[in-house]
Order: sequence, then C-alpha cells, then structure tokens
Amino acid sequence: MERVSISVLAVLMALFATPLFLDLALCIAGNLFRARNPKAALGRSIRLAVVVPAHDEEGMIARTVRSLKAADGATTVFVVAHNCTDGTATAAADSGAQVVELNNRKLRGKGAALRHGFAAALASGANAVLVVDADTVVSPNLIAATRAKLEQGAEATQCRYELELPAVGAGHPLARLRALAFRGMNVLRARGRAGLGFSTGLFGNGFALTAAALERVPFDADSIAEDVEYHTKLAQAGIRVYWIDDEFVHGHSPVSGAAKATQEARWEGGRFRVASRATARLISALPQGRWRVLETLADVWSLPLSRGILALLLTLFLAVHWLHVFALVCAAIALLYVVQAALLGNEPMRDLASLVAAPLYLIWKALITPLVLRQSRSRAEWARTKREAHLP
Repeated sequence: MERVSISVLAVLMALFATPLFLDLALCIAGNLFRARNPKAALGRSIRLAVVVPAHDEEGMIARTVRSLKAADGATTVFVVAHNCTDGTATAAADSGAQVVELNNRKLRGKGAALRHGFAAALASGANAVLVVDADTVVSPNLIAATRAKLEQGAEATQCRYELELPAVGAGHPLARLRALAFRGMNVLRARGRAGLGFSTGLFGNGFALTAAALERVPFDADSIAEDVEYHTKLAQAGIRVYWIDDEFVHGHSPVSGAAKATQEARWEGGRFRVASRATARLISALPQGRWRVLETLADVWSLPLSRGILALLLTLFLAVHWLHVFALVCAAIALLYVVQAALLGNEPMRDLASLVAAPLYLIWKALITPLVLRQSRSRAEWARTKREAHLP
C-alpha cells in the first residue's frame, strides 16, 4: 500500500511539472527561429495613440510621459488618472499628456482604467492603442515599430518587457536574478512562441491592439491579471499577438522585500486564477480548428521556473527511479532555459553569475506561497507597488 501511495505521488508530481517543462522546451526551440510577420495589409494606415493607466503615480508619471514623447512627440499620450489621491493628473498634464480622469470607487481594477482610456483614444480618431504602464521607460523606436507591425497586418502586438534594475542595490545578485527570471517569462517564452508561429501572449505593458480587435473582442478583462485573461480571449477568438523583438519597455523594480513579494504574488496568483477559469473556454475553441489555443493553455498553466525547480527538488525524497530520470531531463531543460535567457540580455555573464543567489531566491519564493494563494482569490483592484522614492 505504501509503495502504491509513493507511485501515485510520483505521477502527480510529474503531471504537476510537465506543462512547465514542455512549454520551456518548445520556447527554447522556438528561439532558434525567426519570428514570422503577419500577412501584409496593403494600404493600411494606423493612427496610434498611447494609453497609460495610472493610480497615484505622481512620482513616476512625468518620466514615463517624457519617455513616450521622446519616442514620438506627435503621438497623443492619454494618461488615465484612476481614483488618484495625489498629483498624478497635474504631473502628467505638465509633461505633455492628455489627461482623462476616472473617479469611481466602484471601478477599482486596471481593466476599468484601460477601457476608459481606449474609449477616449478611439473617440479622438485613433484606430489603434498602445498600452504602457505608468512606471515605465520605453525604447526610442517603440511607437514607430508598433505602428509598422500593425500596418503590416497584425491586430495585436507585444514588445519586450523587462524589469529595470533598481537604482539602489542594482548589483546585488538577488536583484539581477529576479530580472533574469522576469526576462525568461516575458521575453524568452514570448520570443520562442513567436518563432514557432504561436501567439506571444500579453504582459500588461508594451502591448498594442487595433480598434478592429477591440471590436471583435471587447476588453472586458477585470481580474488582477487582466493581461493574461484578455489574451486567453484573443486566443479563443483566433487573434494572434505578434512579437516586436527589437524594442522594449522597462518597468520599475521595487527595492523593499515587502513590495517585491506583493508584486510577485500578484503576478503569480492572478495567472493561477485566470488559468482555473479560462481552461474550459480555451478547450471549447478546439472544435473550431483553433489548435493554437493548446499552447495558450500550456502557457497559463506553466509555473514560474522557480516553482518548477522547487517541485524537482521534492522528487529527491521519493525513491522512484523513473521520476529521478524525469527530473534530470527537466533540470537540463531548465539549464538551457536560464542560459538562453541570460544571452538575451546585455550582460549575460553577470546574469549567470547571479545564480549564486538561486538558493536564497528559491527560499524566498517558497515563503511567499501563502501570499500567492491569497492573491489567486483576490478581486480585481489597483494593487499599486510601493515606490521607495520619486524618480526624476
């Protein structure tokens, strides 16, 4: 009986880890191929506007608007000041943005702010919107590259989204390791999917949608992971998100441990909540010939690599030979994944050196598990990450 229990536990552990490592293997392979462009849409003209949802971002919004204006001063930037209690609206207006205020305590999530901003942008004459978070710096050609991809025929795009190393403690291995893990989730995996012809996914920052896409799939995502939720709806409708590899958005990374834990738990918990609710919808699209939703399913159910490594470590406590072989194969996939993610950065050797902090990082991830589970049950609302200081 004990042997049967151990065998059942081994099978459950393998099933738990398989979606992650299968997805990683596909993405590693996909990075060896060039991302495919959409079918050309001759004579298509894109009038792009930028929408920046903001909740109490007085200290950072000016930097974001200036970054966008430096990228393309002719593009209108709509800042949605959503239930703000500080000077976000004034700071945004002074920096050259068009401010749209939304003051309604019943509308608490980022999704509500985005809908308000999309409506304002489309009413102004735009036929496509680019979403940028209020704590972000963008690359100089992001707006031009996004417009070009949409004019080629894409209905949705996503650019590189990476964490900006904090001004304080940027050289600490844990800070660099966290940025490396983020690059794996939001660059390597997306880039790999694009290379295989799949939809890259949406990451809440640096994505664009045409008016036609919004009309076909209204932005009614209201979970704490509204980007992941909306992407499942795009996949269900057969709309592919195309990858923009050469341009980026850099999001702010908090310094304090509490702020990092809250941010990480929100990302992970929100993804788990969406996965549990979207699975049936995605499976229902298969009879319609939309087989690409299988990759989207693998994506939403994939754990962060750190969680997968923790699961592999647990296999050491079970005396099941085939499970140990499975763990070794998964460990080799994880190693290739980490090396490839480091090579996609500007300082691969320093990124790889940060792996000395991996044990501490894994312990930290294990400790915040209860917070992740709580976030997976949370309703949609602004969960602003605490800033340590105002940026210039």
